[in-house]
Amino acid sequence: MTRTVVFGAGGRAGRAVLAEARRRGVTATAVVRDPGRYPDLEHAVAGDVTDAALVARAAHGHDTAIVTVYSADQHDYAAAMEHLLEGLERAGVHRLLVVGLAPTLGPLPEDFPAAWRPFVEARRAELAVLHRYEGPVDWVVVTPPMELVASGDGGYTYAALAAALLDEVVAGRHHRRQIAAGGQTDSR
Repeated sequence: MTRTVVFGAGGRAGRAVLAEARRRGVTATAVVRDPGRYPDLEHAVAGDVTDAALVARAAHGHDTAIVTVYSADQHDYAAAMEHLLEGLERAGVHRLLVVGLAPTLGPLPEDFPAAWRPFVEARRAELAVLHRYEGPVDWVVVTPPMELVASGDGGYTYAALAAALLDEVVAGRHHRRQIAAGGQTDSR
């Protein structure tokens, strides 16, 4: 049986992943920075992707890690990815799935908002860390379309993203690459 640890479990994507894992019978552990802020997340554990020791402690005993962390305030995604990979190696986790950012799938259009460019570049730096990585953790970045919606209002939903992530947990069809979810094209 697969055991999955979900970093960023308190957000919309993380909660959708937990629900989909439950629906499929996959054991999933919720990881958030402060479990006290999330009393509704049963058995949530403390962890932070920017701290390799906390990653290792939270991920120990799991087969797969899913990272749904999204913070426009945190621009050092490259360093966080290095700590995350180090922690997963320490814990013996050999599969990592990361929720990607749509603008990293290709070049930015000239009219892309300037305020968001540093965030996109930080996420590109995160991808560069993964592409250079030669360690034992097999990774996949699952990138949803720009517009995620809470329910089926004609857009790509968090539930659909969670299903795509759990499909990768179960089937493991992709390796060491970024893939597009929801009909986008992959830049690689």
